[in-house]
Amino acid sequence: MATAEIRRWKRGDEHLDARTPPGVVYHDERVFREDLERFYYRYWLNVGRQERIPNPGDFFTRTIGRESVIFIRGQDGAVRGFYNVCRHRGTRLVEAERGEKLRSIVCPYHAWTYSTEGALVGTPHMDDVRDFDRADYGLHPVRTEAWGGFIWATLDPKGASLRASLGDFLDRVGHVRFEDLRLVDGRVYEVDANWKILAENFSECYHCAPIHPGLNRVTPYYRGENVGWLARGRRRQPWNGGWMDFAGDYNSMTVSGYTKRPPLKGLREDERRRIYYYLVFPNLFFSVHPDFLMIHRDWPTSPGHSVVECEWYFDPDVMAEPGFDPSDAVDMWDEINRQDWAICEQTMRGVRSRAWTGGRFSQQEPLVHDFDKYYVEMSAPRAPSRARSALVTRTRRKGR
Repeated sequence: MATAEIRRWKRGDEHLDARTPPGVVYHDERVFREDLERFYYRYWLNVGRQERIPNPGDFFTRTIGRESVIFIRGQDGAVRGFYNVCRHRGTRLVEAERGEKLRSIVCPYHAWTYSTEGALVGTPHMDDVRDFDRADYGLHPVRTEAWGGFIWATLDPKGASLRASLGDFLDRVGHVRFEDLRLVDGRVYEVDANWKILAENFSECYHCAPIHPGLNRVTPYYRGENVGWLARGRRRQPWNGGWMDFAGDYNSMTVSGYTKRPPLKGLREDERRRIYYYLVFPNLFFSVHPDFLMIHRDWPTSPGHSVVECEWYFDPDVMAEPGFDPSDAVDMWDEINRQDWAICEQTMRGVRSRAWTGGRFSQQEPLVHDFDKYYVEMSAPRAPSRARSALVTRTRRKGR
């Protein structure tokens, strides 16, 4: 039923011709499981900051859908990812969210021991087991790469590289040295809404006047331009976004609308008068302000619940100045975040109604339509691999 409703959904090539999604897109358990498989287990995800694990043996764990992953800095200094699963009986290895300076990873059940590079190095009472080689039972790896000071990971062992997947986005923002920034503050929000509702909300400011009067005062909803598209024409790329400029002489998204902090190093002159909002599919909201970087990570735990992390990054030279206080930005955005999550939860309650079958997009919502269109196109069943097709063909021939 869910698949049939999605297929009947009139998406349209342009937002002014299209309808908004039916409720099953948000609340159906089967759709949620498919979202995890197609997106969260295949796309590159921003999972954390390199500075979070500065020393060998430092680690943090991350829940991605229904998988747990350990990210650890090895004794060789490299950051690696591993499924948080012992190769003996499947026990979860680490329950802690983070830790420091481990010399090894020891399973709490039977003390199988792994190096910080993932190799199996200790196996009590396995000497007489036939055909057992420790080299065959290292931790299952998760691919990781680094960019901008962040750790990126994908559960797809054979997908494209980070650069091949996000090259256009990395080129667009790469003139700013995000790797030099430092995390100043962070918030974690429990939101009773589907992950796509949060992404759609991020993709428009049609709601800003009624929901965010403080934000709308500083950057009015009608002042801006879209600069990237997920799905336009024949082009497909896993990011979209745009900018909004300041009203009057405002110069930052703070409680007052003003700051004396200098612009981030590398920003061009026109970028110093704007805030750039980018959505990196499926779950990263990357917001470049004149004087700081803010990101959100949208982690779904069920069809109707998401955990959202929000983090603020500043220039360490600015942080070292006497009187540095980021609370004017953090407090402003914490209020905006809570306003967003409240209306997203109210929307989630509404789309569960049997009366909800979809509506229409406004002229202010092209990027919402762009997100939805890309989502549905990428949700289409993939063609079988050549190897699988050949196997099916041979089986059919034998059956004759």
